Amino acid sequence: MVMDKPILLPVLALSFAAATTAQSVAVVPAQYAALDANRMSAIPGSVDPSRHQILVGASHLTALVGHGIQAIELRRSASNRVYQGGAVDLAVDLSITPTNPLDCSPTYAVNAGTSPVNVFTGTVAVATSPASPGPAVSWSPANTVRIPFATPFHYTGGTLCIDIVGTPVTGQNLPWWPADGVAEAFGGTVTDLGGGCGSYLGWTGQSAFLTPHSLVAGGFLEVFGQGTPYGLAIAAFGVRNPNPVPLWLTGLPAASPSCELHLNSLDMLMPTVFLPDPDPAYAGEGGKAHLTIKIPASPVVFGYTMTTQWLDWSEMATSNAIEWSVASLMPALDMALITGHPAEATGRATPNIAPVLRFEYQ
Repeated sequence: MVMDKPILLPVLALSFAAATTAQSVAVVPAQYAALDANRMSAIPGSVDPSRHQILVGASHLTALVGHGIQAIELRRSASNRVYQGGAVDLAVDLSITPTNPLDCSPTYAVNAGTSPVNVFTGTVAVATSPASPGPAVSWSPANTVRIPFATPFHYTGGTLCIDIVGTPVTGQNLPWWPADGVAEAFGGTVTDLGGGCGSYLGWTGQSAFLTPHSLVAGGFLEVFGQGTPYGLAIAAFGVRNPNPVPLWLTGLPAASPSCELHLNSLDMLMPTVFLPDPDPAYAGEGGKAHLTIKIPASPVVFGYTMTTQWLDWSEMATSNAIEWSVASLMPALDMALITGHPAEATGRATPNIAPVLRFEYQ
């Protein structure tokens, strides 16, 4: 028995050391640990400076509670294409936030926790990735973008806010290298009612557009319009009129007899400006207006229907009218993505789209 001790104790010590230094991984969402998801997600800074704020709900992170997150990885999206490598400069902050992904805001500061921790600042090399047609895509070094943390982030529970600012690296610009992403495959409905007139109708006869995928509880109604550059743009919301009224009958000097008002009521008017694109190549398209309205994250909005139509006040022209309805399903992704330019305080928020992530933790 005495002779066994010098052998047994070192073995126990080595086993203990291995157990305490072992790393674990968790893929979010878990069902895409080996399989390609249904969307692509850009890498911040791959083409232009950009900011991606990702909210990850607590339901995805139960295994990480009480552990230190040591790295985050993005995996390439499945494709028969070779993705050429390069580099990006990244700054990554992590925080625990009381904001649920379904309650996400376009304002970055609202989503972040009160004590963000900078876990990485520096250049990340991105390998050239060989063609990987899927549906299975491995987390091999050539298929991943790994962001190692300078200091582990201790996760205590709740919604995790990952704030990434990316900047291209001169001479090492990362070309088309899309990461894997996931989107819930449902949205609201959109019906074009026509009625547009004026100088800025596109070849389809539309100067108003609406994104159906964003029409979900907790999402954002996004309405776009085209009109006179720097002119007053008024977005009108109301109940659809099955018998549209010529605009001139309202007493306004309509630009054309074809200008029609498709609203039976004016429940809300939101003024903004048609801002022209600074690129001269788009001068003929006029100015563009964009309004974003938060949809409550509640079942009471299921099936809610309204009609939206723009008025170009400078030309007294109407856009095509759009009738829209909110989807009758509650998003269950429990993740959100807010994207925009690092110099701006707000971005585009989507509570049903996110990149696929892999966490290394200990």
